[in-house]
Amino acid sequence: MSQKPGPDPSVILRVGFALTLFNSWVLFEETVVDRLGWWRYMPCYRVGHFCEWDVAAILLILTLSIVAFPDTRTRLASFLRRVCGQLGCHACSPA
Repeated sequence: MSQKPGPDPSVILRVGFALTLFNSWVLFEETVVDRLGWWRYMPCYRVGHFCEWDVAAILLILTLSIVAFPDTRTRLASFLRRVCGQLGCHACSPA
């Protein structure tokens, strides 16, 4: 019997890592920021609504998800070198 290839385990780990961090942010936001009134000291924060703080948390989580896994870092670095070389950067273009 041949088995169907399933999803890459590293993808599942990355998604689980990001969802865990996002869930932690939402839990912190609800239990600490909203209940203790810290929102008064946070500019642009809106209680119970999506705001700039949520966007910042999502961007931080995405950055951590990229940095936490070494294969993603190497693929991102090679992609940036390739794009930089195509844009005419002499430091990044292959010799």
